[in-house]
Amino acid sequence: MQQVSIDNVEFPIHLNAKTIARRLSVTVMCLTFAGVLSGYFWLLKFPFPATQWFYELFSLDGELNIPAWYSSCTLLFCSGLLKIISAIKTKDRYFVYWKTLYLIFFYLSLDEAFSFHEILIIPSVRELLHLNPLFFQTWVIPGVILVGVFAFKYLKFLLHLPPKTRYLFLIAAVVYVSGGLGMEMVGGVLRVDFGRRTLITLIGIFVEEFLEMVGIVIFIYALLAYLSSLKESIQLKIYTSEK
Repeated sequence: MQQVSIDNVEFPIHLNAKTIARRLSVTVMCLTFAGVLSGYFWLLKFPFPATQWFYELFSLDGELNIPAWYSSCTLLFCSGLLKIISAIKTKDRYFVYWKTLYLIFFYLSLDEAFSFHEILIIPSVRELLHLNPLFFQTWVIPGVILVGVFAFKYLKFLLHLPPKTRYLFLIAAVVYVSGGLGMEMVGGVLRVDFGRRTLITLIGIFVEEFLEMVGIVIFIYALLAYLSSLKESIQLKIYTSEK
């Protein structure tokens, strides 16, 4: 539970991990359904009025639309929860790990909204090195390296966590990385072998985005459950000034 205090007036905010996870799961299912429908319209080359508008608004592969902003906001929420945990853990030996996680998820939130990683998609490099279709999206090469370094650096951190939190963190990471990185590589193969505007390539995109969103939901649940084990209540005070 969080309490927001403004001029000595308290507004209790109750955060239930299971309730939030359930509501986010419903949101993910709705966005996935809308994304599948928009993909259907895209495959048929927008047969009805306003279907192109619907596609641009709900495409799971799109930018600056509802699914992208949803993912960005949930990643930002993760960053906020990690910031709170790091504030509690200032004297903990793993404080730096929590703080780094908070910064990583803040960056991921921005990247989800503005697709910074696409700067690393360089077709000329792919052609020059004759890369395997798995690396069609060339950003996955530094992505794989960074994930490997992260896994190595955070192994001890993961092992020190309580068993429930450890397993939830691990499941969330596997699901999220399988979607964001693994299915991106599979999608490259599908695009090379079958083309971009095909059903099988579109299914790959659906799976990729669905896994990413599910991974975030699992991580949010894990963070809220872990936070509740540290503190029964947290007071968030907002001070106002007339200056």
